[in-house]
Amino acid sequence: MGEQTGRKKQTGKSALKMQPVSSAAAEFTFQIPAVEIARSLLEWFKPEARPMPWRDPRSEGTPLSDYAYGIWISESMLQQTQVSTVIPYWKRWMEKWPRVASLAAACEEEVLLMWEGLGYYNRARNLLKAARKVMEIHGGVFPSRHEELLELPGVGPYTAGAVCSIAYNHPRAIVDGNVIRLLSRLFTLSFTQRPSELKPQDLLWQISESLVRAAAEIEHPQSCSAFNQAMMDMGATICTPTNPLCLTCPLSPHCKAYKEQSQSQYPQPPARPALVLREDTALLVRDAGKNILLQKRTATGRNHGFWQLPLVENTPLPKAQEAFHPLRLSFISREPLARLQHHITCYRITLKVYPGKTDGGFSQGENLRFFSEKELGAIPVTSSHRKLLQKIL
Repeated sequence: MGEQTGRKKQTGKSALKMQPVSSAAAEFTFQIPAVEIARSLLEWFKPEARPMPWRDPRSEGTPLSDYAYGIWISESMLQQTQVSTVIPYWKRWMEKWPRVASLAAACEEEVLLMWEGLGYYNRARNLLKAARKVMEIHGGVFPSRHEELLELPGVGPYTAGAVCSIAYNHPRAIVDGNVIRLLSRLFTLSFTQRPSELKPQDLLWQISESLVRAAAEIEHPQSCSAFNQAMMDMGATICTPTNPLCLTCPLSPHCKAYKEQSQSQYPQPPARPALVLREDTALLVRDAGKNILLQKRTATGRNHGFWQLPLVENTPLPKAQEAFHPLRLSFISREPLARLQHHITCYRITLKVYPGKTDGGFSQGENLRFFSEKELGAIPVTSSHRKLLQKIL
């Protein structure tokens, strides 16, 4: 199913009958000027769309499936990551694996190496698993049906909706951070909730679906695709977290927060977990040939499959020696060679690297071995340890 055809003209408002997010009333009818909003965004998007390589028009003869594959890769990379960071990664990825069949033939280590620096590495593993499933079940043709996309590893409602709407122009809803901010301000949606009320996230999905279905009825060659991308771009460039550009926003006539001058109140931020301080200790160990000892993270831990310097987490220097003893490693000096501060979720981590050595009885294994400096560029290394090695070397 490709472009929408035979659309009917639509006027008036779309009514969503649902329980309130925060109201004393039992239920109410939520009036959405869906067609007006959709038309305004489509008109705004054409001249204002942000240039992104995955938005380039398909070359003549390029299968729609290959285009959808590129959209899927971009949307997977864009989760928790800024567009400016993603663009060079996406270009390198598509040069190496331009279609789902080429990705399916890759090995996990080279996929992780290509992904290195983007974080949340299960996204990369799931891309590889999903590509292999597409080859096995769909014969290498990237699915167009929402239900089929949801069966792929790592694909949730947002990614499935994005691929269906952007690549295949289906009227499927999307809700990401930019869309949440835009819709919360448009309709002054509070994110407080009582147990008997509709979940805020469900309300946002219903509104998003109402809007994209209204867009599907407008005469436009790619209305659903353009509309959903317009919502994301509007949130990123106009309806920004701070100092939104309301005077240039085409949706300001419909925006309740703008009328009330309450933009800064929406959306209400979720409570943040308390920050936890942590100190990790690592060793830099070289052999006679100046090769560097690295340890592979196990399949049960975070960043599994990545290499790092021998490390003990949440263990400062005084207790670290005891932790390194089973590996037959010890300290040469108590003065750190380098240190690095970084964040993982609620943890603020200070990582210190000390010079170390191997003790009697040490032996290399599958998950603990020496690498030359040249080999370091060909294996996936955790981003914090890559930075430390660049400092030290």
